[in-house]
Amino acid sequence: MNRWTVAAALLLFGAAWHGAHASTPAEVAAGRSLFNADCVMCHHADGSGGVHFGHGVVSADLRAPGLERTYRGDDALIVRAIRLGLDQNGKPLHAPMPHWAGTLSVAQADDVVAYLHTLKHTR
Repeated sequence: MNRWTVAAALLLFGAAWHGAHASTPAEVAAGRSLFNADCVMCHHADGSGGVHFGHGVVSADLRAPGLERTYRGDDALIVRAIRLGLDQNGKPLHAPMPHWAGTLSVAQADDVVAYLHTLKHTR
């Protein structure tokens, strides 16, 4: 296969992520474990978010395809949001979102992102 055939196949199957790689089942499982330990309290087990923190601040819905649209299909921007608390435009996320840079490595944040990609809207 030439690179154009591969690119077309990626677009066809929705896998054309900027800087993304195919996640392994082990990465997804590690991400699920981290998500369940650290993220569920605010984003719910299904990633739907909606937890109110007063003054109109609501936890984000992390399910696909909305997450991908918000972060322009760039996993590095999602990792930055997790680790540094910065949105897709580099602005600070709302205060309840902790900065995980001192707690999660880049590889661990990548695993969380791999898991997030498995969370889909059910309607």
